Amino acid sequence: MTLRILLSVTVIAALSWSSAPHERGHRDASSNLPGAALQQVTHALSGDWNIEFVIAPSSIFPKGGRGRGTEKWRPGPAGLSLIEEYHSQGDDGENSGHGIFWFDDSLGRFLVLWCANDVPQGCLTLSEGATWKNGQLSLQHREGSQGTVQLMKEVFSDITPTSFTQTIYVGSASDNLVAQYVIKAARQ
Repeated sequence: MTLRILLSVTVIAALSWSSAPHERGHRDASSNLPGAALQQVTHALSGDWNIEFVIAPSSIFPKGGRGRGTEKWRPGPAGLSLIEEYHSQGDDGENSGHGIFWFDDSLGRFLVLWCANDVPQGCLTLSEGATWKNGQLSLQHREGSQGTVQLMKEVFSDITPTSFTQTIYVGSASDNLVAQYVIKAARQ
């Protein structure tokens, strides 16, 4: 009888130990689930999209421009990130990019790594990251050199199961951003 009680206590203790990984500082599969914002963005954008874009007239493109391409969005490993693959051809040349989005609970926003052929160093982490609010994904980045600041804001809006609009704004201050690219996406 004593052996049976000892064996039962040992089994219960072992089960308690194995079912309480958080108390030991380990993460189990359920604690690796992405936050609600990542799940919502992944659900909204995952898939293959055809894109067409318009470039607003500017000092770089005095007559503006047009182009088309593809965006492919998919969940990253274990659904803990979102991956974007971008390719376009247009009046601004041929562009390819690869983005990785993940949610940082401590900052309350997405961090975004963007690698592309038009990034001089190859990759950059967006300085302001991204937020998901009211069904819109908003990315922001600030760069500066020699006393000048350039802001970029990219907004994914009007997201439906079959389409979305992606607008890229640029400027020297948040109150004077101008739409430089307007991209219309349609699910393939």
